[in-house]
Parts: sequence; structure tokens; C-alpha cells
Amino acid sequence: MSKKIQLNIGSRLGDLRKRQKMTLDELSSKSGVSKSIISQIERNISNPTISTVMRIAEALDETLSGFFMNIDKEKSSSIENSKETPVINSNDGLCELSILGAGETVSWLQWYLLTMKPKGKLPSKSHGNNTYENITVISGEIEIQLKKQKEFLKSGDTFRFETNQEHTLINRSKSTTKILMVNYIDPINGSFN
Repeated sequence: MSKKIQLNIGSRLGDLRKRQKMTLDELSSKSGVSKSIISQIERNISNPTISTVMRIAEALDETLSGFFMNIDKEKSSSIENSKETPVINSNDGLCELSILGAGETVSWLQWYLLTMKPKGKLPSKSHGNNTYENITVISGEIEIQLKKQKEFLKSGDTFRFETNQEHTLINRSKSTTKILMVNYIDPINGSFN
């Protein structure tokens, strides 16, 4: 993860925590993330996983999308070096989620590049009512598990589904799989959780 993005995540976390007048101890207790890890994130010396950021965001009564919403609003046109793209890793290190979406659209449209090593698995909670996800497999093969449904996709396939339910993506290839994920809400009735 680049220094620039680490500074932004650390700064955003510190701002949210201080705005809520929460101490490191209080945030640690509420999130279940150790005080030292939170401190390291705020000081930009730790690369948090998806799970860690989700737990901290929830403890701050913030959605994951809301947490990232106010990190560096983009200029009307810009090129972001690939080394500056925010990246979150799964706890097991088998999944890497590159956040490609712009900060100004995060409340209604988000897009990511998901890279999954063999046996990589990415579980997700419900994103809320009237929310949807488009999964396009760029390379490899995946299984998508929904509450009452399983879908198998190979390179070039796209699956669209409502994300008001828990869902899990599993790499079924013997090699690395790359996936474009686009999440959006119904503009009239929805909001991301």
C-alpha cells in the first residue's frame, strides 16, 4: 500500500474517532481491534485488512463506503498511479480488494478490482435493501454463494444480483482470479450499509 493512501486512511480514522470524542481504548473495546493496531493505522505504520477496517467503521457507526467516502475527493479529471490505489487485504492474505471508485460516488456507486489467489474466499454481509452487485470475471473461475443459490462463473461471465443478503465469492481456479465488482443502489429507494 502506498504511503499516500496509508496517510489518508490513518487521517480519516483519526478524524472520525476524534469527532466522536472516542479514545483509543474506547474504540478498541467497541471494535474488538487492539489499541496498538488502531494507533498504528492512525500513524500510518499498519496496513489494515478489510475485516479490520469493517470492524472499526462499524464501531464508529460508519458504513465501509462512508469510511472511504471522504478520503481525497478526486479532481474532475486525474490519473491515479496504480501504486496509489487503496488496497485492502483479507485476513488470510488470499484476497486483495483494490478500490477503484471515486470518493464522490461512493454513496451510490462503487467499483473494485478483486484479485483472489487459489482457494481465496471473500464473504460479505448484506449491503442493505435495494443494493445490487455486478460481478464480471476477468480471468479465472469463481463460485458465488447466496442464501439459496450458487452460481459458477468463468472468464468473461457477468452475474448481477441484489445484495440485501450475505454472499461469498470463492476462487475455484488453480490460479489467481481477477474480478471487476460494481456495487450500486436503487437511486430512489436504496442506501449502502
